[in-house]
Amino acid sequence: MPFDASRWYSAAGIRPPRPAMRRDAKRHGRSLNAEILDLLTDEARLALRRLEMKRHLPELRKLREEIARKHPTRLDCTALIREDRDSR
Repeated sequence: MPFDASRWYSAAGIRPPRPAMRRDAKRHGRSLNAEILDLLTDEARLALRRLEMKRHLPELRKLREEIARKHPTRLDCTALIREDRDSR
C-alpha cells in the first residue's frame, strides 16, 4: 500500500505545504523543512508573546482604571471652541 501524504496530513490535522512555501524556501535558499521550521519557530514566538501579554492584562486593566479615576475623561470642547471663535 503506497503512502498517502494527504491522508497523513488530514489525520494530523495540518495542511500540506503549499507551492508558495516551496517557492519561499527556494528563494531563501533553504530546504522546505528549514522553511517550515522557521515558520513554526515564528509562530511559537508569537504564541509565547501572546501568552505573556495575556498574563499582564489584569495588571494593565487595573492601571487603566486607576488612570481613568485620576484623570476623568475630558468633555468635548468643540462647541466651546466654536462659540469662542464666533464671538470674536
